[in-house]
Amino acid sequence: MVLLAKMGMVNAAFLNRHRKYAILLSFVIAAILTPAPDVINQYLMTFPLIVLYEVSIGAVWLLGRKRLAGFGETGKADGVAEFRFYYCDENMFG
Repeated sequence: MVLLAKMGMVNAAFLNRHRKYAILLSFVIAAILTPAPDVINQYLMTFPLIVLYEVSIGAVWLLGRKRLAGFGETGKADGVAEFRFYYCDENMFG
């Protein structure tokens, strides 16, 4: 996450705004990966995922402030980079 923050793709505000989706996704992942059908095992797998997400928000806030060289400003107010897709020309490959 810190690398993504240094590249300008995410920031702490972005991660805070999408916390509810991360929690939901961690429950879905835990439901798929737990071998037993009981809820306690699901919570035991979900809790570390949520803690790691919260730690990553703190790490992004603390370490992701300065961008890496070569990754310019995007001009967006929230600091999240926009993704651009480049299409190849048909004549490019001969």
